[in-house]
Amino acid sequence: MLFLLLAFLTIRQRANRQRYQLRVVPIWQDVVKVVGAGAILAGFVATLDRYGGIPVPVLLLLALLGIFTWIATQTVFGRRIYAVGSNLEATRLSGVNTNRVKLAISALMGLMCAFAGIVNTARLAAGSPSAGSMGELDAIAACFIGGTSMRGGSGTVYGALIGALVMASLDNGMSMLDVDAYWQMIVKGSILVLAVWIDVVSGSNRR
Repeated sequence: MLFLLLAFLTIRQRANRQRYQLRVVPIWQDVVKVVGAGAILAGFVATLDRYGGIPVPVLLLLALLGIFTWIATQTVFGRRIYAVGSNLEATRLSGVNTNRVKLAISALMGLMCAFAGIVNTARLAAGSPSAGSMGELDAIAACFIGGTSMRGGSGTVYGALIGALVMASLDNGMSMLDVDAYWQMIVKGSILVLAVWIDVVSGSNRR
């Protein structure tokens, strides 16, 4: 399903760029991108099948990945999100209701937090008010590792997902090595600082 969605979005993006007489990358690049994404998805599904099937949270995650990637890249609302993050005042002067965009983003964030709480409660068969505490560091680090700029206006949904996988792998590895909790926080904080430093350096070079 995600493979077909990616292929459809790629074809639609090419058609839109041709219609507005914008530069279109060679078709082989798009084919390689779609085929590569399909191969990764196929390997991912095959790996999970060997462990008893794909868990429901993973299916929910993939569905949300497709939906929000489409929103970010193919809708006016997605373009406005990038514009607000890049330059709030210029976006407001362009006639965009920036307060409404920020309110919608906050509402979506609350909805995703609710989904996370439901999934966590279903997985543990118990609910706790403190569940997810100190997860902000992981979330912010995942975004920066995935290529989101601290200045705003750039980043992708799948990049944030890759960053989240990196942070989850790091958490799991340190837990298996029986690393103390405070050292885990130091390591993750150091990774966050490094990611921000790389973003600042690359931004300075672009200027």
